Amino acid sequence: MENKKNSDAAYKLLFDYPGMIRQLLENFIPMDWVKWIDYHKLEKVNASFVRRNYRKKESDVIYKLFFQGQTAYLYLLLEFQSSVDSTMPFRIQSYVNDFYESMIKKEKKDRYPIVFPVVIYNGDKPWNVPDNVKDKIEIPNDPKLIPYIPSLKYFKIIINEFKKDSLLKIRNTLSSIFLIEKLEEEEMEPYFKKIAEIIVQEIDPDLKKAFQNWLQRLVDDQVLPESEVLLNSTQEEVYTMFTSTLKKMEKKWEKRGKLEGKLEGKLEGKLEGKIEIAKNFYRMGLSIEQISQGTGLSIKQVNQALSQE
Repeated sequence: MENKKNSDAAYKLLFDYPGMIRQLLENFIPMDWVKWIDYHKLEKVNASFVRRNYRKKESDVIYKLFFQGQTAYLYLLLEFQSSVDSTMPFRIQSYVNDFYESMIKKEKKDRYPIVFPVVIYNGDKPWNVPDNVKDKIEIPNDPKLIPYIPSLKYFKIIINEFKKDSLLKIRNTLSSIFLIEKLEEEEMEPYFKKIAEIIVQEIDPDLKKAFQNWLQRLVDDQVLPESEVLLNSTQEEVYTMFTSTLKKMEKKWEKRGKLEGKLEGKLEGKLEGKIEIAKNFYRMGLSIEQISQGTGLSIKQVNQALSQE
């Protein structure tokens, strides 16, 4: 399933629910400490806690975690750009530093809680960015300089790296959302029955509502009103809702496809016109460079056009 412009806002709303944070940590962070968290005490960090320029990052979600007499902060970055950002390690370092600065302003102490940064990426391109800022810095010739290289690791959750059946086996709301993100259009209907069973068995009504709103936003860019559609629905009723949503998506894809087709046709027509002009210029005795300047075509395109003469 291709990346949607509404995914960012839709995902941010998902993680307003502590239950979704629990599913994220317990099922996608394979570390012992996530088992020690008191999930009844999850505390979403209020926007007023961080400084002004930090609040503008709409795709950031922060939670305060409590476990074994200690606290930590989960810093969640939802990365849904169409291209992979090679500067991510530096961005993470900057965001975490900003957050520590906000903590320092609030309370002066010798040591501060750890901030655990997590990046969720749902794009189609392979994630080929290092997960530690130290791997973006040249290794100095003098080994005495190596200790001065900063090091900050982030945990990455790259949705396109998961196998569909692996997500299906997790059998919870968040894994179902990740699965839907991976599905191609022709795969959706066969998987929807299996996903409907998972959603019906979800015991947290807030997560059912969160799932429903997420799905709706992908289609209509709006949050559903308070609804009981998923709360007491059967598997068949949920499946019917999925197929109805799929039909809406198909209409949007069809409409967008027609628009893209028209645009592509215009661009092709424009290119054909330039090629014809290039051929005429060549017949008039102009050089390749002059033809390129006169038509806006690259020298390679001019040569390709003239090779067909």
